[in-house]
Amino acid sequence: MQSSSKSVTLNAIPTGFQPEDPSNDIFETIIARNSMGKAANGYHITTAEVDRRSNGVEKLNSSSLANTLRRTKLKNCGETMRRQMMEKEIPVNIYHRQEVFPNKMVALSEAEAVHMAKDLDEIVKEDYPVAGIAREVANEVMEDGSADIGSFFDADGFKECMEALSGVLSSVVPPITGICAKASKNEELNRGMEHLSQATHGFGIAVQPTWMRALTEIGKGVCKIVKDEMNVKEEVEDTKAPTTIAESSKIAEGAEIKVELEETEVVVD
Repeated sequence: MQSSSKSVTLNAIPTGFQPEDPSNDIFETIIARNSMGKAANGYHITTAEVDRRSNGVEKLNSSSLANTLRRTKLKNCGETMRRQMMEKEIPVNIYHRQEVFPNKMVALSEAEAVHMAKDLDEIVKEDYPVAGIAREVANEVMEDGSADIGSFFDADGFKECMEALSGVLSSVVPPITGICAKASKNEELNRGMEHLSQATHGFGIAVQPTWMRALTEIGKGVCKIVKDEMNVKEEVEDTKAPTTIAESSKIAEGAEIKVELEETEVVVD
């Protein structure tokens, strides 16, 4: 969805998240570096996001923050940046050590990274080879003599396990620009998810539902293939007729032995 300004993109988030309008806390509005087509996408960077980037796991210095904000490098750029941060009541520590390289994913804002996650979500839904992967896994399982085939028959159990995992992952949404945050009662889980979010600018959190859905479908597909084909194989083996002369001879020998034993028993009686 677009805001009243056609260049600014809002609510470009994957399925499963509740959008939040960042317009009330704008530190700066940028033009995306990953835009394609005739019109360039614009995104809001909030004051809270600048605080996360400066004082979170990245600890960006003012120069790297200016790079993320697409600002032209000037002589007093760092000083200007620090002054603006202090005006917004963002803690500024000019002595801390930056924990990331600015030429990596650091250049993306959270809104850009989340928009990428939305694009990935659509690509996975349309083009990810779920059936092909399920078939490949099932083939390996059925060819592996040491595999516990019976464990692959329980599709309902697998689905229940994945639903429980999905529920835990979706119970925590760290602060991300454009997405409503929520926390669980597990503080350690909250901290871990927040660190993941800060390190990936929200991308790591936003793609979790996408992969959970895909992996669940793959697992269900594997269970169905293994169960269907192994059951058919067992039925065929149970009703299988002798295919060689040797097999026919063994069956005949077995019958003769049975007859002799029966005759012997009659003589003894």
